[in-house]
Amino acid sequence: MTMRLLNFRKLRTRLAALYVALFAAAMLGMSLTLLAVVERSATDQVQRELAATGTVFDRLWSQRAAQLGGAAGLLARDFGFRAAVATGDRATIASALDNLKRRMGVPVAFVVGVDGSVTGLDRASLVADAAGLWNALDGGQMSGVVNLGGGVRHVIAAPIMAPQLTGWVVFATDLDGREMQSLQRLSAIPIQAAVFQRRADGQWVDPSDREAGALSGFIDRAAKDRTASDVPTPNGAALALVKPLPVMAGAPRAVLLLRYPLDRALAGYHRLQFAILLAGLFGSLGIGIATIRMARSITRPVTLLDAAAARLAAGLEASVPVEGNDELARLADSFNRMATDIAERERRITHLAFNDTLTGLPNRAHFLEHVERELKLAERNGETVSVMILDLDDFKSVNDTLGHPVGDEVLRRVAERIDADLAQSFVARLGGDEFVIVTRHGTDGESLERLAKRAGDAAATPLRIDEHDVTQAASIGIAISPADGDDARSLLKHADLALYRAKELGRGVFCFFEEALNRRAQERRRTESDLRVALQEGQFELFFQPLFDLDANRVGSFEALLRWNHPNRGLISPVDFIPIAEDTGLIVEIGAWVLREACAQAAAWPDHVRIAVNVSPVQFRRPGLNETVLQALAASGLEPSRLELEITESIFLEGLDTTNRLLHGLRALGVRIALDDFGTGYSSLSYLQSFPFDKIKIDRSFIQDLLTRPGAVAIVRAITDLARALGMETTAEGVEENAQLAELRKHGCSSVQGYLFSRPIDARAVRAMLAEEPARNLAAA
Repeated sequence: MTMRLLNFRKLRTRLAALYVALFAAAMLGMSLTLLAVVERSATDQVQRELAATGTVFDRLWSQRAAQLGGAAGLLARDFGFRAAVATGDRATIASALDNLKRRMGVPVAFVVGVDGSVTGLDRASLVADAAGLWNALDGGQMSGVVNLGGGVRHVIAAPIMAPQLTGWVVFATDLDGREMQSLQRLSAIPIQAAVFQRRADGQWVDPSDREAGALSGFIDRAAKDRTASDVPTPNGAALALVKPLPVMAGAPRAVLLLRYPLDRALAGYHRLQFAILLAGLFGSLGIGIATIRMARSITRPVTLLDAAAARLAAGLEASVPVEGNDELARLADSFNRMATDIAERERRITHLAFNDTLTGLPNRAHFLEHVERELKLAERNGETVSVMILDLDDFKSVNDTLGHPVGDEVLRRVAERIDADLAQSFVARLGGDEFVIVTRHGTDGESLERLAKRAGDAAATPLRIDEHDVTQAASIGIAISPADGDDARSLLKHADLALYRAKELGRGVFCFFEEALNRRAQERRRTESDLRVALQEGQFELFFQPLFDLDANRVGSFEALLRWNHPNRGLISPVDFIPIAEDTGLIVEIGAWVLREACAQAAAWPDHVRIAVNVSPVQFRRPGLNETVLQALAASGLEPSRLELEITESIFLEGLDTTNRLLHGLRALGVRIALDDFGTGYSSLSYLQSFPFDKIKIDRSFIQDLLTRPGAVAIVRAITDLARALGMETTAEGVEENAQLAELRKHGCSSVQGYLFSRPIDARAVRAMLAEEPARNLAAA
């Protein structure tokens, strides 16, 4: 029995030694592999950072060139500056350049004339180098690297057209150590950045000439590969990336060299490598101890079994404890759960990176990416991109009074409505109660106003949340590319500035960043507000222009013309306020007032004199026009046959069947219907066939050309013949000469209207005219 125990101990020792040797070899191999992987990973990381830094430089270069090019172009298009360049006014040129240099933070700015002259520079060396840019500029090259005044600089230019080319505005930024340091600070790793130029002898040197020619061979190779690679330097090996820079014609080649010393790149990994070595050492030691214990755990049951068997053979009581359990199944299950959890977390991380958690809308990062894409598309298609920031007014009071859960639900509901109502636009949430709306479209300012109004209306829709009625108003700031910015951040900044101005103006308004558009929108809103006041305070007045009946040789009717007597701005023409009244719907109330006033005035006229009132297409589309006409007739006592409603052909665009039903409904009241401005716009004989108008009014454009263009005579004759055949009257508008009147009589025109007879007059003058008419007719008899 003792011999068997000795044999088991030897077997245990051999097994332990074998396992220790195997695990030590495996640990050594794993440690060496990890060291190599760490070093390779560090190198790859540095290469990626170098490439990322190069990409950042490319973006910065492009953004700076675009920013300065836009500023130079803006200055070059300035009328006063172009005049100064054309006349050689050096003082004005220098002043404008100095102002722009300070504003843009540019050290050097000057003008190169088409004759090669340089304005705006004092140093002779700068003047000489600047004059050397003429060939490149004349060849159309507006950006590049060049030696200027003994230093390497990036120049950006814009042509000055007045209207012919008179020169170029040129900005120059330094590519010196300070500029490189600013680039180094943008990198996630401590890189070394420098600009190298190729000398005439083929050597590459940096501006300080510290490494003259030492890196020439490497730069020549790397400039072709454009990938990061190892390069020897006086301070040891380094990873370097060469990025060629655009240069002006005639200037030496230039490159940006980004370097990161390998010892610094691997410095952060030395501890890891040391830790791996220590881990390997202690791991081997631990594995040896564990192996011995494992060997013991394997042989111990056998030893115990042998001892138990010996004890059993001896007739003694024996037992063998069984220790341990199976871990593999639980380990596999744990791994599967872990893998599932990791995949779900990755999906959520990606969603959170680009979407708002509360509303589900895109977030700021997603918005910035989207705007950059839209700007590129807009530039290619000649379109603009508008950025609208919408902010809920006094939203803090909702959170303070109703609680944050209600406030969160308000934000979710508002987000849903804006996103649904502006389905053609990109809607995102910037944070808090701010939303942003991005739209790519043409340059129509009116469409932007309508879009902003729709967004504001969507945000202002009353909500019912947890038994609370919540009503919000929204202020909106608008910026438009390219006038207000050519990148996402500048547009966002300018829209934010416009939002602050909108907040200053009050609740529920929108404001453009561009001053011209802003003034236009403000003027439009002011006119709309004044129109409402004008209705309440009775600032409107009717003027009347007579229509002379050629058959009866007397005034047969008057056309009612609306005038606005503004208390501060004086008499305002309908051309300036009728379109706004139509857009806002105020034309319905104004038109109802015109009908009532015109009928009341005409009721006091002789029975043979009619009153003609223009009806807007907006009035025609809105329900209730028949009731408005009936009320005006009833209130005034005017016979329906003495009221003539003038409509334009544009109403037929809403649908011929619907329009005909409305016209027949008006005809059933007994009023007359006249087709105004016939011969322009959407003229079609099918309109005349589908509805029997009482009168056709010939547009003034044909009357003005009646004596000078034979074609106009033919058109007038055709219209009068057609009207006579259909049993309709005709009125010629804009008659100003007796010869025109004679021609119209000859072709059978029913009545005429124009300055030949009378300008528009007020109600008192109408009464005087009608009182004098019998006396004139009696004298004529």
